[in-house]
Amino acid sequence: MKKHTDVLIIGGGPAGTAAAITLSRYTSLSVALVERAEFDDYRAGESVSPSIFPLLSYLGIEREQLEQIHLPSYGHAAAWGSDQLIVRDLLFSGQGNGLHLDRRQFDELLIREAKKYGTLVYRPARVTEINKTENWELKIKTGEDQIELSARYVIDCSGKNGLIVKKQQCRVHKEDNLVALYGYYSLNDEHILPHQTVLETTEHGWYYLSPLPNKKVAIAFITDADILKALDLNNPDAWLEYGMKTQHICTTLAQLSEPEAFRHYAINSKVALIPGSDNWIAAGDAAACFDPISALGIGHAINSGINSARVVEQYFSGNQEAGKAYSRFVLDHFGTYLDMRKGYYASEQRWRNSPFWQRRVVEHSK
Repeated sequence: MKKHTDVLIIGGGPAGTAAAITLSRYTSLSVALVERAEFDDYRAGESVSPSIFPLLSYLGIEREQLEQIHLPSYGHAAAWGSDQLIVRDLLFSGQGNGLHLDRRQFDELLIREAKKYGTLVYRPARVTEINKTENWELKIKTGEDQIELSARYVIDCSGKNGLIVKKQQCRVHKEDNLVALYGYYSLNDEHILPHQTVLETTEHGWYYLSPLPNKKVAIAFITDADILKALDLNNPDAWLEYGMKTQHICTTLAQLSEPEAFRHYAINSKVALIPGSDNWIAAGDAAACFDPISALGIGHAINSGINSARVVEQYFSGNQEAGKAYSRFVLDHFGTYLDMRKGYYASEQRWRNSPFWQRRVVEHSK
């Protein structure tokens, strides 16, 4: 089978679905989306600030719809720069509470909304071949079927793999080797967590704790790949032993049973140099990845997905300036992020001679 579409989106995470919904809802272009996963595994990215609600409203998803499923987030607590846990409430921000997400349900909701507005979704489907002449020609495999897709324009939302970014041999600037090791746990009936995220620094990195819907909690240790290996934290016993040395995270860890799952994620900062005048663009992690301390994750993905869709609309109207402006913005935004990140890490002075902290306060490469 060979099928034709105006726009093909590779990747059905928040960036890809935001692009699909925007194009299907606000333009007459035909849109297809290819996603390899069924979202049946644990997924990182648990908490979002209230600034996400206007973006989702633009996509046709209202706050009340989300609050029926996900857990409210009322603030952040951080022992960063001192042993004291400082709490910052969201309720007095003027935007109300954020959310602790069930990521599988959140991503499924975005997929359903894309379908509702007319996006043709192939899932689970794997891209097996990519060719580019005037148009894009891709082969995908879904179940036992092999399908050929022809598209006039492609949006690369394939995450850190960046399938089109690699295919087009774009230069990618990688800033660090940050990783996150997550433990996912169930809470017992007696253990009630405040509806807030908790951050706590250590000599070799920092911890992140987020309550989840359905009496779950995620606890992550953020560090560099070489440090994670040296500390042997992929070993559950070493993971627990190191976590129990903290002053605040240990309070929760001590009350938990064995983790339901351990997951290792590469979360290094990087940015792709995307041409803005060709018949493709990248969004989400395929365009730029950020340290989770920046809190740019899901919100950035959705925002970049929406704006990549606007680039596509302008491209089909004969205007390539929007693509060039988008590409410049991605680079400028990444530079601003690096300066902001440096300020965050410089505020922790207790382990200034530790390799993890030193690596983040030296001048980043230009």
